[in-house]
Amino acid sequence: MVTRKKGKKKTLRDIMRRRLFAGLVVVVPAGITIMVLRFLYDLTAGRLTPITKLLVEPLPDYIVPIGSILFLVIVTYAIGLVASVVIGRKVIGLAEMLLEYVPVVKTVYGASKQAVQILSEQDTTTNFQSAVIVDFPRPGMKALAFVTGKVQIEVASDNTAREHYSVFIPTTPNPTSGYLEFVPVASVEPSGISVEDAIKSIMSGGLIIPDGFGPSPDTSGKPVVVQHEGDAE
Repeated sequence: MVTRKKGKKKTLRDIMRRRLFAGLVVVVPAGITIMVLRFLYDLTAGRLTPITKLLVEPLPDYIVPIGSILFLVIVTYAIGLVASVVIGRKVIGLAEMLLEYVPVVKTVYGASKQAVQILSEQDTTTNFQSAVIVDFPRPGMKALAFVTGKVQIEVASDNTAREHYSVFIPTTPNPTSGYLEFVPVASVEPSGISVEDAIKSIMSGGLIIPDGFGPSPDTSGKPVVVQHEGDAE
């Protein structure tokens, strides 16, 4: 009788643990997403809330955030329109040149501008081109990596230039840091998954492995085909 009770208690504890963990898997990402969206709103559209209330009054409280976001879109579009004109580019360039003389501001502004440009850039030459598998940190151990380009490197043994992929090997669970490696083309294997799926696998520490991961028999050992827009005929 005692043994059965202990077994039932253990089973109940396991069930509760699994259900709590399943709930955390839903609640934690949702909470982080809401927190980030709230932070971005307060940083951008939230700053325009007083102006929105003055321009469109009276306005119900639940409509104010929507009005602030629309106002932000209009203002951002207007600034982008001015920045695309020759005179606007000169004015913005002059303002940025003046900011270069302000010690703290130039660092914050420069880093913020570079981050936004990287996130918004759609050119394939600045984005990860494909997810691949390379030997790292030593032969026999494999790591997910992202191809960022192709370079010619002279080999000292025979003084000939050979093609190498420049690959970024991210760390887990933070894929924004990592290592830059130049790997011979023949040593790079296709991963069989997209860049987005590879990032999910890295951030999850390998808990999420999409179907199709790993080179297929007909592509194993073959170089990864990467083509820039400028290379296309």
